[in-house]
Amino acid sequence: MIIKLKSRIKPTEDEKKVIKAVKNIFKDAKVVVEDNQLIGEAEDIGRFKELLRSQAILDTARMVLEKGIVGNSTKFNINKQAAFAGLVNFDKDIHGGIFVKLIAEEDEDLMKLIKDIAPRTKNGRIIDEDEEEINAKN
Repeated sequence: MIIKLKSRIKPTEDEKKVIKAVKNIFKDAKVVVEDNQLIGEAEDIGRFKELLRSQAILDTARMVLEKGIVGNSTKFNINKQAAFAGLVNFDKDIHGGIFVKLIAEEDEDLMKLIKDIAPRTKNGRIIDEDEEEINAKN
């Protein structure tokens, strides 16, 4: 999976803080800033997954990831201020947020990636979706 990142840096924002916000969520992000635009790429989704679980927002994340599907990718925004604090919030902030695009590579199945990142839950516990589907058919 390839993770593409973009964020406009407004004149009132500190460039270093925006970079820190991105790296708080995507630790291995390689970023460049040109013309008040941060552009980055990452491969490690681990911290993002960890935050979704610790914040107990897996169902919201799943909905956002599925809603953003276009072809072999999904796209969404996260709040810069929350990311700076080391949290995930799927609401754009007044500064425009951080645009995230998760791209499945040729040998990857996008829905399997989404299931891994944000599995469904029932009563606050992660469920095995494949097992649930089998039980529903029987």
